[in-house]
Amino acid sequence: MKILLSVIAIFLLGNSLAAQEIPVPSMLKQLVGQSFQKYPKVGEMNDLVRMSEVKVNLGKAGYWPVAGADVSYRRMYPTPAIQIPVGQGQVESFNIQPANNYNASVSIAQPILDLRTPATVNKAKSELETSKDNLNGFKIQLAYQVAQIYYSIIFLNKSLFVQNEQINLLQSTLQQIDVKVKNGDALNYDLVSTQVKYTNAENFFTDLVTQLNKQYNLLGMLTGSNGTGYLSDTVVNQSTFRIATDSIFSLAFQNNPDIRIAGDKINSAGWDIVSANRLRMPLLNLQAGLGYKNGFMPEIDAVTFNYAVGVGLTIPILSASRPGLQKKLATINLNASKLALESQKVSLNKDLLNSLEDIQKNRKKLSSADTLISQAQLAMDLAADRYKYGVITNLDLLTSITNYKDAQLSRLQYEYNLLLSRMELCRLAGIRWW
Repeated sequence: MKILLSVIAIFLLGNSLAAQEIPVPSMLKQLVGQSFQKYPKVGEMNDLVRMSEVKVNLGKAGYWPVAGADVSYRRMYPTPAIQIPVGQGQVESFNIQPANNYNASVSIAQPILDLRTPATVNKAKSELETSKDNLNGFKIQLAYQVAQIYYSIIFLNKSLFVQNEQINLLQSTLQQIDVKVKNGDALNYDLVSTQVKYTNAENFFTDLVTQLNKQYNLLGMLTGSNGTGYLSDTVVNQSTFRIATDSIFSLAFQNNPDIRIAGDKINSAGWDIVSANRLRMPLLNLQAGLGYKNGFMPEIDAVTFNYAVGVGLTIPILSASRPGLQKKLATINLNASKLALESQKVSLNKDLLNSLEDIQKNRKKLSSADTLISQAQLAMDLAADRYKYGVITNLDLLTSITNYKDAQLSRLQYEYNLLLSRMELCRLAGIRWW
């Protein structure tokens, strides 16, 4: 009873975690919905699900009757006959079959006892579940890929804003140094070194723009939304993709798509064993037919209505399907599927631990980033004042500006990495938020 209550508690807790609301922007949900409609791979996997549904119906056809019609003509020679003495040495010949044989009939066979078809149907149903889990797993992968691109665009826009500020600072510094050079208070070396810093900053800005455009292109490929600049949401909620981690392992082992697919393969392999065992089972069919044919005594040439009803029992003795070998193959496949599931669980456990470690690491880095930015800004302001009075060199000033902007860019990177780590944890747990 205690074990049962523990299992129920874990199940309910896992469901509550899976159902918890994860705040995401409405535009992100819209883009995910577009990717499900536009991306061709989703349509392909939907067709595979429909194909599996047809296979289930095809398996159920074993329960249905099989009917057929037959129309034939056959000329027989020599015609079977009997010789009857009629007296005084004379013999008269009587045909017992007609020379011209006509037949038009309809026949039907209805399974009465069939133990093979249920196993075939259950195997097809198991494969249908695999197809559905494959589709859901791909949708989860696609949704998180769209989310990653979405937030990559947002953080690239923020990085461009920071980099543009650095370019403006360097431009202002370049103007100051130009005045100092003209007044003889600075060397041309100072001017050239500042121009180098300015050019490098512009080049980095160009690289960021290129990365941004590529992300838009990738998002367009997945969602069908073409063009750039249509993502206006630049606010990242700190609770986005944040979930309780106390029962994340039980949740992941229950909902992770790869785990579910591995379990589906075990079920399919089990039904393969059942199917192999039932290949030795007999089949009992109800057989019936009716039609018109000739050959009935005494008027063998007259076409006569006829019908027949009966049962037939088919008992496999030496089957071409080789049930023993089929069972051996199915047993090996079942053992391999069980090992694959255990391997998948070990890999999932490792990925969950790594995601938790990444979250903890990025939290620590993010918590110290604001302090570092404040210190870098103070250092930059002091450097600017000291440079005006000639206390420090131009290189010291440029270093302080670079350190301040690098600290801002690093904070954005830590924030983005933390978000990616949370997204990865949610993906591993199979959480649906769209």
